[in-house]
Amino acid sequence: MHPLGFYRDKNNELNVQGIKLDSLTEKYGSPLFIYDTGLMKERYEVFQNTVKNVKGNIHYAVKANDSVNIIKFFGKLGAGADIVSIGEFHKCIAAGITPDKIIFSGVGKDKNEIEIAIRNKILQFNIESEEELYDINQVASKLKITANICLRINPDIAPNTHKKISTGEKETKFGIDNEDIFSIYEKLHKLQYINPVGLGVHIGSQIFDFNFFHKAYSNLKTVADKLKNDGFKVPTLDLGGGIGIYYDENKNPDFETYKKVISDLFLDSEYKLSFEPGRILIAEAGVLVTKVIRNKKNKDKNFIIIDAAMNNLIRPTLYDAYHRIEPVKKISGKKIIADIVGPICETGDFIALNRKITEVNNNDLLIIRTTGAYSSVMKSNYNARVDAVEVLIYNGNSYKLKETDNILDIISKEKIIEFI
Repeated sequence: MHPLGFYRDKNNELNVQGIKLDSLTEKYGSPLFIYDTGLMKERYEVFQNTVKNVKGNIHYAVKANDSVNIIKFFGKLGAGADIVSIGEFHKCIAAGITPDKIIFSGVGKDKNEIEIAIRNKILQFNIESEEELYDINQVASKLKITANICLRINPDIAPNTHKKISTGEKETKFGIDNEDIFSIYEKLHKLQYINPVGLGVHIGSQIFDFNFFHKAYSNLKTVADKLKNDGFKVPTLDLGGGIGIYYDENKNPDFETYKKVISDLFLDSEYKLSFEPGRILIAEAGVLVTKVIRNKKNKDKNFIIIDAAMNNLIRPTLYDAYHRIEPVKKISGKKIIADIVGPICETGDFIALNRKITEVNNNDLLIIRTTGAYSSVMKSNYNARVDAVEVLIYNGNSYKLKETDNILDIISKEKIIEFI
């Protein structure tokens, strides 16, 4: 049996499920996203084991990577889905996820999206404001179909994570203030086509201090217990996601500490729990392979110019994110300090700055690790660049996930105006 993930063989060449990465690049070109279903399955099963004692349902956070086949793979393992747009809903349906396993989150659901979701009888809406409740109630009343509603609490907790992925503070757009939850939850019970199903919380991503989870979940449970004591039904609690993964080292996520947190709070609880992991299931299972175009040197700097760019992987310039980078074939040579940059006409087009790396040659292949989440899904065609090919590795075979447009395909979608 081959090791999970992307590993080096006896010749120090990178493989996945017994397939050499350079052979995949020969077949599909570069830049190339590669996803390993073996590691995806292992991560899902570990998470499943983490929440099994508290009867937790897993809903894959589609925004992490919305490839239909990746959604389908997690669905086959038993996952539902957490979506934030009706586009993601349609992708889930195409992937075989039934509406009764879909949770619709997000602050900006418009009435057309709400109507489609209600007509299809999704599992629940996680709503973020009183105003959203009235919009959903209006649509549900028109359709005479009951909508299941979960209120997302904003507990005003600031986890120690990047500002752009911290969602539990009052100054963010997410959730309902703690003090407003009680009055709004009471209103849920007075609306004919609204069915209250519980409360939820999600304080952000890349959280390593699990005391923040304990604090947020404890607050959620306290509010839920008080509502129940006041005679309201609160059958479910949605605990979101956010467990941190290690981009800078080969280290597994801390599932054990997370298990202790939820066991401490919910082991003997009657609440039905939902979890929405995304990054933790898919990030490490994906890599981006890129080719060195050329080396450039000036008086002060070394630049390694590659064919992947910020249109393929925007995380380094958007989030100051770190990704490990190494040659696909192990090479000997001196170490240099270099900026690893793409071809796009922006100073912000970089994958790494001042990175220590073995000196490489033109046409050498590099692997950018941990790019399964929030990478290809955030792509663009900036500078008229076409998308990278994406392949899924399953049972020792590679499968192209979708057809990619070439530049003529992209141009053909534009309407050419005749100017006189």
